Amino acid sequence: MAKIRCLVVDDEKLAQEVLIHHISKFDNLKLEGTCNNVFELISHLNRNKEIDLIFLDIKMPEISGIDFVTMFNNPPAIIYTTAYDHYAVSAFNQNAVDYLLKPISLDRFSKSVQKASLALSHTQTTPTSAEDDFFYVKSDKRLIKINPAELVYIEGMRNYTCLYTETDKAVVHGTLLMIEQNLKHLHYICRVHKSFFINLNKINYVEQHMIVLTNKKNVPIGLSYRDQVYEKIRIM
Repeated sequence: MAKIRCLVVDDEKLAQEVLIHHISKFDNLKLEGTCNNVFELISHLNRNKEIDLIFLDIKMPEISGIDFVTMFNNPPAIIYTTAYDHYAVSAFNQNAVDYLLKPISLDRFSKSVQKASLALSHTQTTPTSAEDDFFYVKSDKRLIKINPAELVYIEGMRNYTCLYTETDKAVVHGTLLMIEQNLKHLHYICRVHKSFFINLNKINYVEQHMIVLTNKKNVPIGLSYRDQVYEKIRIM
């Protein structure tokens, strides 16, 4: 049986260490990483879409575990880990696998793992849809949901990256490389210049090594990218 790939999310190091210790006692669990807050969790899920289970604290700075599950589409299975019992109803309304009260004993943890194993064994694998490719970026103090299919182009500007759709723009503190990690599996997102990625489905026309996009933006094709760009553009 395949191992359950899991994450530990808690802003307290001691709580993380307890869960890491418990996880190490189970051959069917594979710890993929730890996160100190929801922003780190989202970044991890953007990079690794193969997570099966999250051990998720509820009370954390800025965004709680409950809020994360509310806003995230089709999250992995959730086992809440918390010192507070009054969130239980909200947790189970979200179909959480279990709700563990701290301090968490190994015996209680074991029962929770059994529940998760049973729940995940009944999960049927379905083809990935375009909607499943979305990810979140932090822009100012908001988390913005990005559907790659709606992107027109992405522009890098030193320590900032701008993501443009037909009607909107998100400015993210980070490099193009960071965004590229979430897009490299998508055949229709193509780097055409050291500062630009474009959506190949949003090309209006190409003229003299300049791409004109559906939102009228002109994007240059960099010399070192020309061969790969023209290979991807279907020319009749």
